[in-house]
Amino acid sequence: MSTEQKVFAMERKDSLWCLMASTFWFGKTVLVAGATGFLGGWLVRRLLKYGARVVAIVRSQKPESQFFLESMDARVSVEWGSVDDEHLIQDIFERHPIDFFFHVAYGADVNRVLDEPLECFRSSALSTWQILDFLKNHRPQCVSVISSTDKVYGNQDIPYREAMPLSPLHPYEAAKAAQDIAAQSYGKVFQCPVAITRCGNYFGGYDFNLTRLIPGVVRSIMRGTPPVLRSNGRFTRDFLYIEDAVDVQLLLAQRLSKDPTLYGEAFNFSYGERLEVLDIVHRICRLLDAPFAPVVNETVTAEIPHIELSSEKARHVLNWAPAHGFDKGLERTVQWYREYFAQQRDDSDHLHDSRLLDQKTS
Repeated sequence: MSTEQKVFAMERKDSLWCLMASTFWFGKTVLVAGATGFLGGWLVRRLLKYGARVVAIVRSQKPESQFFLESMDARVSVEWGSVDDEHLIQDIFERHPIDFFFHVAYGADVNRVLDEPLECFRSSALSTWQILDFLKNHRPQCVSVISSTDKVYGNQDIPYREAMPLSPLHPYEAAKAAQDIAAQSYGKVFQCPVAITRCGNYFGGYDFNLTRLIPGVVRSIMRGTPPVLRSNGRFTRDFLYIEDAVDVQLLLAQRLSKDPTLYGEAFNFSYGERLEVLDIVHRICRLLDAPFAPVVNETVTAEIPHIELSSEKARHVLNWAPAHGFDKGLERTVQWYREYFAQQRDDSDHLHDSRLLDQKTS
């Protein structure tokens, strides 16, 4: 099969998947914890596109999030509070006929977790345990997808496979591993319709954590300064473009609703490409036509040096294949940030000009 034929086949498969997904989700009532986060915003966006009724748990105002920037709060039922508040969860389920629950709260920010490790545990592990116990007793048909992380494997031989023992060390890894194991337990012991995703590093537009590699590098280049790396640049990571990440959440939920053999199962999702940080920086520089050499700081002390996931189980059991891939996802992401940072610069210049005009006329 030629390259053109492969691309056409992938696009046709993606179109069929979108049509089937749209039909499935239309009219469903879906609870999303973590709606103002990076993955949460994209998940809510897709669910609204497919015609689902979305209930979003929102802990606080977060103006710089896709959820609020795109006025999604006006299109969903917003429930203010914390995902680990048992009374809030009970109240939500009493007032809304929830069919599906996605727990995507508390994304990976290793520095934030070091400052508030107990909050990470509450939002991840404790909240999952409490909600799954509530569902077991009161809403056993509600399907749940719990977002774990590839970091739960710790520092083991790669590629990571689902049969490997979890070996967390960092507080974030430990909290997510506890969350992961709780979901496995409730799925396998109590036959709750719940499963777990363990994904590679997410990337894409609307990620406003600029300490992360891809948005941070694009911002540096757009400012005309060389990118600064926390590591020696030789760390390797496995990735998943954010729209592919949304696909896997929805795919797993759909399959869970029909197949009890998936209860309590964990699935890896990534491209299976072990990419060096320096290689990614060079790719971004080429996309932006920027001749910068990165500055290597080597200040990282708490991160796993090499991560790679095997998605063989997801491909075999769920028939999963990504719609985008790393290169296509990176192109889309860099273009999004190019436009975003350019708009920010234009807005800043406009504000500066307005202030000058005010000074001249005052």
